[in-house]
Amino acid sequence: MTRIVRGVGWLLVSTGVLILLYLVYLMFFTGISTDRAQQAMLEEWELEYGVLDGDRPVGATERPEPAEIEPVDPGDAYAVLWFERDGEPIVHEEPLFVVEGVTLDHLRDGPGHYPDSAAPGEDGNFAVSGHRTTNSAPFYDLDQLEDGDEVHVVDRAGARWVYTVTGERIVAPTDVWVVGDDPLGTGEPMLTLTTCHPRFSAAQRLIVFATLTGSEAADETAA
Repeated sequence: MTRIVRGVGWLLVSTGVLILLYLVYLMFFTGISTDRAQQAMLEEWELEYGVLDGDRPVGATERPEPAEIEPVDPGDAYAVLWFERDGEPIVHEEPLFVVEGVTLDHLRDGPGHYPDSAAPGEDGNFAVSGHRTTNSAPFYDLDQLEDGDEVHVVDRAGARWVYTVTGERIVAPTDVWVVGDDPLGTGEPMLTLTTCHPRFSAAQRLIVFATLTGSEAADETAA
């Protein structure tokens, strides 16, 4: 009996070690490939579209027409976004490259654009999903956003769009209405950000809504 108990004990210890190692892998090592992917997208973006403007202006009051952008292949850089409060970065220190697509493979490289949702600046809902605890956790602090905070987005045509946060909700994973064309029934162009909630769990989803409030045409933001 003692031998059996000892064997079970060692089995539990071994299982615990394996689980711990797996969690360490998810938390830290998945971020290495994500950081590399983000750096590669930065280099490619600057080569093709120019250097990202460091002063990150709020944008003009006149809204340009969304540019006709060629379809983006799944997994490629779709847009760049960052978060600001009173001109200071929040949520994530550096701009985040948003890829096209929201499968697990796509989200390993960064936040993903829901392919059936609107493009930045378009009428409808520009919807983006991102990891909260793995793959560099781009949306780890998404819950820090408050009403009035800004989400800045630069599209592949160089136009800059500014969305102002209007609220958040906690919903079930099955509540896909949040990424629909007009989830709040306002009729206004909007941005929806989705991530897991609470941290280290996929039991629910944290949803942040924002309304389009500012923009700059591509020729005003060219490097």
